[in-house]
Amino acid sequence: MKRSSTIKFLSMLLMVFFMIGMVQAQFTTTISGTVTAGPDSAVVPGYKMLITFKDDTVGFKLPVVTNENGFYYQEVFMQRTYTLSSLDSFYYEPFSADIQVGSDPVTFNIHLNKRADLQQVNGTITFKGQGVATSIYFLKLSDDVDLNDFRDYESHFVIPPTLLGWASYSTESGADGSFNLEMLNGKYVAYVPKSDSTLTYWGVLEVNGPTTMDPVILKEMKTLSGHVANADQYDNVVLFAYSMNAGRPAMATPDENGDYTMEVAPGKYIVRCQAFFDNHMYHMFYDSVYLPKDATVIDVQDDVTGIDFNLPVPDVSPFSISGTVTSKQSGLPIEGAHLFFGSYNYFSNQFQTYTADTDAKGNYTVDGFTLLPEDSLIGFCYTDSNFFAQFYDGEATHLSADPIVYHANENVTGIDFALDTIDTQNAYAISGSVVDEDGNAVTTGEVTAYTTATNVGVITTMIDSSGHYAFDPVFPSGSTVYLQAWGGFGYIPQIYDNAETWKDATPIQVTDSDVTGIDFTLKKTAPARTPLATIIGHVKTTLLGKVNAASAYEGAVVYAKPAGTSEWTTSDNVDENGNFELPVQTNGEYDLMLSTRDQGDVNTTVQVENLESDVTLTPTGISTGHNNLVIKTSKLYEAYPNPFNPSTTIRVDMAKAGQASLTIYNVLGQKVKTLFNGNINQGSKKFVWNGTDTHGKQVASGLYFYQLKTKNTVQTKAVMFLK
Repeated sequence: MKRSSTIKFLSMLLMVFFMIGMVQAQFTTTISGTVTAGPDSAVVPGYKMLITFKDDTVGFKLPVVTNENGFYYQEVFMQRTYTLSSLDSFYYEPFSADIQVGSDPVTFNIHLNKRADLQQVNGTITFKGQGVATSIYFLKLSDDVDLNDFRDYESHFVIPPTLLGWASYSTESGADGSFNLEMLNGKYVAYVPKSDSTLTYWGVLEVNGPTTMDPVILKEMKTLSGHVANADQYDNVVLFAYSMNAGRPAMATPDENGDYTMEVAPGKYIVRCQAFFDNHMYHMFYDSVYLPKDATVIDVQDDVTGIDFNLPVPDVSPFSISGTVTSKQSGLPIEGAHLFFGSYNYFSNQFQTYTADTDAKGNYTVDGFTLLPEDSLIGFCYTDSNFFAQFYDGEATHLSADPIVYHANENVTGIDFALDTIDTQNAYAISGSVVDEDGNAVTTGEVTAYTTATNVGVITTMIDSSGHYAFDPVFPSGSTVYLQAWGGFGYIPQIYDNAETWKDATPIQVTDSDVTGIDFTLKKTAPARTPLATIIGHVKTTLLGKVNAASAYEGAVVYAKPAGTSEWTTSDNVDENGNFELPVQTNGEYDLMLSTRDQGDVNTTVQVENLESDVTLTPTGISTGHNNLVIKTSKLYEAYPNPFNPSTTIRVDMAKAGQASLTIYNVLGQKVKTLFNGNINQGSKKFVWNGTDTHGKQVASGLYFYQLKTKNTVQTKAVMFLK
């Protein structure tokens, strides 16, 4: 019974197909012909064309390709006018023809004319010093592609499903490996398919007149394989094999069983496993480490197996960070303060951000989820007015911000911010925009101001989502301000105006109005692959024969690039301890430049071995004149005038914000008056003593001492009061 039903169903299906064919035969016919070229009318195989309805550019489209005999054939609807045009104009002049179709088949032969602007291109393909007979294919790229930037063209390094449809040109090399063909001027991706013993070859080529291509040297194929446990529990898992000799990494994805195989050339590799789950990323290097310098290097001389990874079960766990925001001066809570937290270790974790606002009691809480057992964030707090912005813990810039470490299922408390009050009396704002070289807004990052303006010192403001930044009105009239913009890891820091070094910086003079239009155009870092190595650096300065820690150089810029190249690939700023870290691709020689505010520039070359290098830079140049922009040590100055009547001014420099007192004593050591006792901001501040004691009574003529006490220093100087 079941067999009979199946036979009936198949019979009905055949009848339907027959009826469709009968109907189609009543409404369709064909266009066919032969494509030839040249004076001898040689047939053109593989020639690509397009059939459309006449004047229809978006609707009906049929691609047509000639066979090995140059013949094409296409079924079309009757009683229509079609346009037959060339899709391939790389070797022959383009053509287009309108074809009126009635009810009868149409034969339309095409004779092509060779382009007159073709250039001769030749080259050789070798393996182990011997010529190789193989195919080579070329894909023409857009003229605006930058062949010096692998990011511009490597998206085309994908095995094409049909080489004939993918390639703009193709040819065969002879037994000696040589080939030649004719191509248009332009930029190309070159592709040689892999064989049983050689790897796939990818390269780039620019044709500008007759061209001899650099030799194509095929590399021997080896395999590197292993297993990834729990890979099926993640949304996506990718493995990378980074060559210690630099270059494009090999990639692979595990199959449904977690097994993977990568085709690599002989050499030394670091292998990384990267797994995504929801909006989280987990990564590790072989063998179960999280930093490339700790990874086990795999020496591939023959096929290598057993490079296994054990991914944890992707349990996403909650965590929270909470604290309070108060005024440093009054201790009162600040309502409506904005909190921003961003990933500290961007290499180990996908970048995460969290935001919150404080309530009426100055409290805040941010809730998040993490795939990692331990991670860290940088915290930043700011208000719409009245208070200076601040990184955690009381730091002015991200360079010295302390990371906030958290763990899965942990509630981190006590991440408090105490913001300094802004003194806006007779002060002015500075604002502007930050864009890239294409005029697009840079939407993340910060701008830092360096100045000795009273109660200002070093302050930072964030770049908003429109590429705009604005400092509150905190800069007094007469201030000199230097600004530095940082747009994230994809840009080179810039000092206003379009300067990479402090010696070329343009000072901003604040007079009696807000300063606007202080704009930055950031240059992108030169193309560089995933950094595996690190240059760890320290800045020290020699002064009067003593070597001192270079906290004075906080914010100085350090640049790096592979030795002999022209563009910086990475940069960092010196932190408050005089340290910096530069991520670079792999072992090798690198050029470094340090630009300081007061001792000029330092240029040197560093050799990176075993994926790490340690270098100490010692600025020895002549002061550039910017040395007074940032207070380096707390200092008590001579009173002026001295002797005095009726008042004298005492200047104090504070290297860092903190507790301080300024007290007047008589010659017997008795306290006469306290001019200040409390928290004082970083920077320079002036105090006036009018010759009175604590009760407001005029003191007697004579010698007095004034003393500055900070957390780490006590400084005393003398002043004479004369009636």
